[in-house]
Amino acid sequence: QEQPQQRQRHPRQQPTTSEHAQTHRDTDTRSLQHTTQHSKSITMVLSVASSVARRRTMMLAKQMQQKRCMGGGSTQEWEGVDKVVRSYFPGDHQLALAIMGGYVGLFGLYKISSAIGGKKPEAAPVVAVATPVADVATSGIPSVDSPEFDKYIETDAFYNMLDSDEQLGKVLADMK
Repeated sequence: QEQPQQRQRHPRQQPTTSEHAQTHRDTDTRSLQHTTQHSKSITMVLSVASSVARRRTMMLAKQMQQKRCMGGGSTQEWEGVDKVVRSYFPGDHQLALAIMGGYVGLFGLYKISSAIGGKKPEAAPVVAVATPVADVATSGIPSVDSPEFDKYIETDAFYNMLDSDEQLGKVLADMK
């Protein structure tokens, strides 16, 4: 098979359109390859930097953490009543439960004693007998609750009492 022969061009001759397009394609391909390689190297550098930063942060966090060995503090020396109580209830939670148990026990004893003792006889309530108000006797005005008060309001004596400052003052003084 015969291969087509490429024409040799003279160095000063202008390239043809197809040669010119091929040159641009080659340049674009090389540029794309260079950009791809550049982005791969940036990605690699960023991943390495982030892993180094993570490791360094973890090391600093481990150095900053407190170690808790649950060793507990020194025991306190108790004196007096506390020494006796703490001999039976050494833990704080035990002492709190003992105090609450004491209160519940006292409440239970009170309830039992009141149930056994029965109820005490109550004194008969004193019934107060309603007496007319004092101002009826002194001023002649019936009580507001009585039916006679409605009749009193309709009389001339009520209007005279309202017009006279002396009588009105006397009624108010008696009401106190």
